[in-house]
Amino acid sequence: MCHESSYVNVNERRTLLVAEEEGEHRMGKIDPSRTSEKKKGLFVGLCTKDILYYTDDLPAHNHKSKTEDFATYIGGPAANAAITYAALGGDATLATCLGDSTESRAMIEELNGYGVKVLNYSEYDTVPNMACIVVSSDGKRTILSGQHKFEVNRKYELSGYDFVLFDCNQQEISLDILSEFGMSEEKTVVLDAGSFKPNIEKFLEKADIVIASEDFKDEAGNTIFEMKCNVAHKAVTRGECPILYRETKLGRDDGSTLQDKKELPVEPVDAVDTLGAGDIFHGAFCYGYFEKGYSYEEALKFAGKVASESVKYRGPREWMKYLER
Repeated sequence: MCHESSYVNVNERRTLLVAEEEGEHRMGKIDPSRTSEKKKGLFVGLCTKDILYYTDDLPAHNHKSKTEDFATYIGGPAANAAITYAALGGDATLATCLGDSTESRAMIEELNGYGVKVLNYSEYDTVPNMACIVVSSDGKRTILSGQHKFEVNRKYELSGYDFVLFDCNQQEISLDILSEFGMSEEKTVVLDAGSFKPNIEKFLEKADIVIASEDFKDEAGNTIFEMKCNVAHKAVTRGECPILYRETKLGRDDGSTLQDKKELPVEPVDAVDTLGAGDIFHGAFCYGYFEKGYSYEEALKFAGKVASESVKYRGPREWMKYLER
């Protein structure tokens, strides 16, 4: 069957996995010093129009296959993380490049419906980035992503944000924003390190928190734990395998010794669709860490719980309908 985008207006349906608060959250103590007011998050990077096809019948060269089971969604790591942060109750702004077209305007309207404000840095007559995604019956996916290098013609005032998350894409804007945020010790910089990209060392130099995939390795094969970068908190997500993490107890420049690398178990689930699970993890981590005031470890646990819930359903949004606040 053909599905339209599973659009969930969070202003009408606010739900949350973690409606388990009775003074202290079950997953760990809350730091009251970080929960006195709503934390504003800036999510910088890619926003795409995704077309999903659910099929096991991939065509050979010069052949086609048909399916009645397809859908469209807004995608991209930064966009999915921002939508997750907003859906859980956070104040999210997405900085990206969308161009100015019928598709672009429709995407901005949909993002606003999710509770995400949009800073569109390129308003030329250009279609947004798009991706074609094939999802097999076991939940695995194949992605072909079409990405412009946009010409930037807008600037925005970026004061008032408590943290910024970069997905290291859309570098025509992200490097300038990184330079601005990286000069303030009061602003926390979070890095979504999905794959090793150009200029990644500039992002690592400014980052306070890095959450990497297991595919994130430099040319020498080093993971984020082996790389020489002065980052206080590091973690690696590995799908259904335990999350690896390490942190500095007292801050990034105090000379304290790093804790040994630790593991956090991930709830085993029967995955229906893993699309966007990593992005959802990042948005949920930001919500737990900044908005709810959880410790680093507890925010990772919370993010793992949200991401595990998301893969039980088709597409990157369906899980939002089943959360309770």
